[in-house]
Formats: sequence, structure tokens, C-alpha cells
Amino acid sequence: KEKEEGLPSLEWAEKGEEVIARLAPNPSGPMHLGHARQAIPNWSYAEKYKGKFILKFDDTDPKIKKPMQMKEAIKSYTQDLEWLGVKKIEKIYFASDRIERHLQIAGELMAKGKAYVCTCDSEKWRSLIREKKACSCRLLPEKEQMQRWEKMLKHEFKEGEAVARIKTELENKDPSVRDWWLAKIVDNPEHSNPKTKGFHVWPSYNLASAIDDHDLGITLIIRGQEHAQNATKQKFLYDYFGWKYPHAFHTGRIRLEGSLTSKSKIKKAIQEGDFSGLDDPRIGNIATLRRRGISPEAIEKIILSLGLNTNDAVISIDALYDANRKIIDPISDRISFVQEAFKLEVQFCPKVEAKIPVHPDFPEKGEKVFQLKEGNQEFLVSKSEVLKIKTNDTFRLRTAYNAKLTELGEKSAFAHFTGTDKIDRSTLVWLLPEQTVKVEITMPDGKKIEGIAEKFLAEKKQGDHVLLEKFGYCIIDEKVKSLVRLWYSHK
Repeated sequence: KEKEEGLPSLEWAEKGEEVIARLAPNPSGPMHLGHARQAIPNWSYAEKYKGKFILKFDDTDPKIKKPMQMKEAIKSYTQDLEWLGVKKIEKIYFASDRIERHLQIAGELMAKGKAYVCTCDSEKWRSLIREKKACSCRLLPEKEQMQRWEKMLKHEFKEGEAVARIKTELENKDPSVRDWWLAKIVDNPEHSNPKTKGFHVWPSYNLASAIDDHDLGITLIIRGQEHAQNATKQKFLYDYFGWKYPHAFHTGRIRLEGSLTSKSKIKKAIQEGDFSGLDDPRIGNIATLRRRGISPEAIEKIILSLGLNTNDAVISIDALYDANRKIIDPISDRISFVQEAFKLEVQFCPKVEAKIPVHPDFPEKGEKVFQLKEGNQEFLVSKSEVLKIKTNDTFRLRTAYNAKLTELGEKSAFAHFTGTDKIDRSTLVWLLPEQTVKVEITMPDGKKIEGIAEKFLAEKKQGDHVLLEKFGYCIIDEKVKSLVRLWYSHK
């Protein structure tokens, strides 16, 4: 029931029509929250109605939004989808594998008299379209249109000299819908798919997407609101062939507060050295959120709460953190951590066995036991915390004992033991010098913070969530000899 929150039932699916949903990204960059907003409800419906979920890459732009390598796209997107909870991808397709089919349909439209090849100056054509008038090319007979089409396919027309257009309503209130383009010539296409070699006529997004959705039997489309206009365009093609258009929903754009998602801006920041790469924590893609320790359940909860709303949404970073905290807190063992280590020596102290719970809410996880020496005991504490204590003030060393500050120097401090009873005073997180490990933490702004933590941290695995005491939730990114690298999640 929780998974269906915010999503309406599908009446047609309730009546028995099969749900075949798809995610159809342009793989010009890694998966981001916008893709997740479409993937999660698509998968939720496919799972609910025992349907199918298909991954189809719309990669037919060899010039502007050039796609990544095909193997890289498959690995990146399937990994992210699996992490987000998509349990089964029925099949993976690339639109670029099907260009011959796209061009075949364009040719059939020509033969039906439902499309034409236009050689008009582009500005002249736009001027006529704005006036709801046909250009002279549109009026040519089918035979001549087919001859022109053959010239396009043989690359006898060069880039910019001719474009294939579908015939729509010249009276349509939306000028962009009027005779939208089907295919263009690209003289020097750049594409990683070897099957595209030799093609100089490339299909538009609307031609390729419409044909693929029909051929693959897609019955459910959930995509961005910017595609609502495309549905209007594609229905002309569907009507000409008597095809049934899939059930379509269009959702608003989604953006995570404080993160960058613009591919062009990200590329520029990387080129100029402002960002470390596509794994920079300031980038709002799925892989980065995963690396930061944001759980897929938190992302799913936020996205399903939006439902199929057509309004754009900016996700509050605090809302995401709140959702994530509830999920990761039970599995985040507590770790003593000191950012700027400062030596503190407590004198005249008894031998004490200090016990710190692994997790205060789960006593069954046990305790960490520390043997504190009799006489003088050295600790490592946070310099900033010690500086808040005045000379002769009493403070408490957590779960150990109380002490009175007697001397505060530049690099160390001294104190006298005063008792073991709990007192309402400043409590210091402490480490034993011989039981520490170095720590490097990558923060959300890309900066690195260094410190030391208790050796218990070194026993953890990559991907484990922890709560660094008085610092925040982190996830273990890498362990290198005596160094543990973490990424900061949130408070």
C-alpha cells in the first residue's frame, strides 16, 4: 500500500489490459532525479499489475546530445535502476539499432501522401507556417516526394538542404505541431553504435519514439511534462497507421534543492576544474546520491508522494534528509570522531572500564569496552570543544568519569579526576590515542574534512552507514590501509 501512495489506479489495467511500461532516457549523461521520477512510478505500475518494464534509450541524436558509449549506458542505468528498486528489466533497446525501421515508416508516410520532403529556406518555411500556409514542397505529388526521399537517403541532398516533414493540421493552434520534422540529413554523424554507420538521414525524436513505442507494445508512458506536446505530434503518425496510442501521463520537472542537474553547466564546471568529475557531490545524479548515503527508499518515498502531478517540483533538501534519516538511523552504528584532535591528560584517576553502546536504541548490538588506566590517562578530544571549557570548570568524559580542567595550553590540556557520578555539564567525545584510525570525509560542497575516529570504524565495510558522534551521518566510501574515506550524508 505504501508503494502506491500518490499514484492513482489505472482503470484500463484493472480491466485486464497488460501494463507494458518503459523508461526512455537520452543517454547523453548519467541517470538523475528526473529519470527517477519517471522510472519509479513506471516500475510501480508494472509491478502492481504484473506487467513489464522496458528500458529504451532514445539515442538518435548524433550531433547535439551525443549519447555515451552503449555498454557504459547499459551499465550505468541498469545499476541505478536496480538500486532504485526496479527488480526486473524485461528488455533493453537502443533506438539507434532501429533507424532502418524508422526510415521505412517515414517512406511509407511519403507513399501515403502523409509526408513530404521540404527544400525551402528554413526561415521562409517558418514564416509560412506561422501564417498557417503550406509551402510549395508540401503540394508536390507523392511520386516526386518519393524521388526526393530517395535523394535524401542516398545523401544526394546535403545537411540543411532538405528535411522530411509529416503533414499535420496547418490550422493547429500550436505552431510547433504544424508539419513537424520527421528526419534530417547529418553529413558527419558521430555515434558509438556501429549499426548506424552509413546513415546520413536521422529520425527525429518524435518519429523514432512513436514507432518504437508501437513496435514494442508499450501501453503505459510516464514522462516529463515537456513531452506533452510530443504526444500531440505523435498521434498524427499513429492515426495515419491506425495504431492505438499508449496511455500517457506527463509529470512536472523535478530538482533537488542545492544540487546542479544541467548537463551543460556540469560539463563546463568539470572542464574548468570546479568539479572533480561526474561523481562530484554537488551533482544531483542518482550515482552521486547513492554515494552520499541517500537511500533508495527515501528517494522513492519523496517521488511517490508527488504522484503524477504536472507541476514542477523542487525537493527540499531537508525533506529528503528527514526521510533518509528515518531509514538509515537504525543501521548506523555510533562512532566516536574528533575533527581537530587535542591531547587531554586526566590525572589522579582510578582504573575504569568505560562502556559505549554500539547503538543506543538497540542494546542487542552490544557495547564497546575501553580499559582506562589508573593514575594518568591520556585522551584525544575535539579542540573546539575543550576551548569552550574554562579553567577550574568541571566537565564529563562520556561514559567514563568527570574531571576539572586545571591547565589549557596550545597543544594540550590537563585535568583532575573528580568523580564518576553523572553530572549536568559539558560532555566530551573522546578517543584513546592507541585505538584510532585516520578519517577523510567528502562534504556535500566538495570540500574534504580530516579527523580521527575510533578503530571500530575500520571493522566496517564499504557502503556501511555510520553516525559520527556530534558530526553527522556518513557512508563508508573506501578503506585504504590506515585511512577510512567517508562521504557525508547529513545531520
